[in-house]
Amino acid sequence: MSQIVVIGQLDVHADDADAVAELMRVMMNETAKEKGCHHYTFARDLTVANRFQLSELWEDDASLAAHFQAAHMATYRAGLSTLRILTRRVRRFDVTNSKEL
Repeated sequence: MSQIVVIGQLDVHADDADAVAELMRVMMNETAKEKGCHHYTFARDLTVANRFQLSELWEDDASLAAHFQAAHMATYRAGLSTLRILTRRVRRFDVTNSKEL
């Protein structure tokens, strides 16, 4: 059985970074409660100012699909639409095997 990994980066305008961080904090807290979510984290990049990193781990397609329909996702997207997101890169990976390093 494969799991789904999502990796992303968002670069935001410096004046909007704190507002974006607050939206992300709420999104992380709510998403962590979702069925099938094994990991969901935003973090500030340590080398690029105003860049946020996203990492997610989902049990299956159904869990990820339900995530996109969640009320907190709609709130997050609405909030981001009012802010200056300079770049957004998010990719999905289907993983069939993992092990501790």
